[in-house]
Amino acid sequence: MKVLLFHVNKEETGYVNACNRKFGFELEFADFDFNSASAERFMGFDAVWITTNCKVTEEKLQQLKKAGVRYIVSRAAGTDHMNLAAMKESGIKGANVPRYSPNAIAEHTVCLILMCLRKMKRELNMIDRFDFTLNGLKGRELRNMTAGVIGTGRIGAKTIKILNGFGCRIMAYDLFKNPDVTDIAEYSDLDDVITGSDILILHCPLTKENERLINSRAITRMKKGVVLINTARGGLMDYDAVLEAIENGKVSAAAFDVYDGEAPYIRKKVERDKLESKTLKRLMENENVIYTAHMSFYTDTAIENMIMTTFDNLQEYEETGHCSNEVTGL
Repeated sequence: MKVLLFHVNKEETGYVNACNRKFGFELEFADFDFNSASAERFMGFDAVWITTNCKVTEEKLQQLKKAGVRYIVSRAAGTDHMNLAAMKESGIKGANVPRYSPNAIAEHTVCLILMCLRKMKRELNMIDRFDFTLNGLKGRELRNMTAGVIGTGRIGAKTIKILNGFGCRIMAYDLFKNPDVTDIAEYSDLDDVITGSDILILHCPLTKENERLINSRAITRMKKGVVLINTARGGLMDYDAVLEAIENGKVSAAAFDVYDGEAPYIRKKVERDKLESKTLKRLMENENVIYTAHMSFYTDTAIENMIMTTFDNLQEYEETGHCSNEVTGL
């Protein structure tokens, strides 16, 4: 099988090649953009290996089908970057990595919470200016706060377990209660979690029903000084509303690892004046906002799990034409 791989960085290339000695695929690392490439760039490949910033649209699927591509393997758990209905219609099969290391994202989430509470961005900026005073640095202790977790699947449950060690009160919302955390988190309805939390943490998937879940209306119902944390999906937040709330003091701090519309720049080095989102620029400039560029998953354990599972998916397709991690139902 000949496979075209996208967004494998230098730190990962050695591990990918080492793993492939077991599988023996013909690999080629793409040096062009998946989203803007023409059909000719995919000619001769049986499969494409993608990440979440590769957008599998109906138009792209037509190109891939024309090029003879049969399989799309995404090394991510989420599938909102893939038009699954269009994939099924095209006959191109697709698989994902449903689990790798929930600890990676959960630990990053708690790291962001602590950085917000201890005003770490301001402190680091002050240190860079050789300002060793305590001006504006009074923080808050997590043990005295209520953390609300929206989404209590594998990642949300890990975050809850870590937070429990700090001694804070934990509220939770999910359509399905996770028995692993019912003894340490208080399940409640969504509105109670939104209105009762000092720290609001998003760990839910993005659906049509919860798009822009954190919007101006929701923010008005939150506690004054609430901290917002999003390591799930950018589309869960209305970032214009978050910016306004940060600037007027309703939200004391926000940290996010994902941003709606990040595809044009994520995994790239861009010039400041070429970043099109004025909202993102203003958020990044604010000392009460921390932004990390979709890297909460990025640990040694998670990457190794992602890569190996993606190879396993390819091998299943090659040997049987089907895959246990199939997302298209073909």
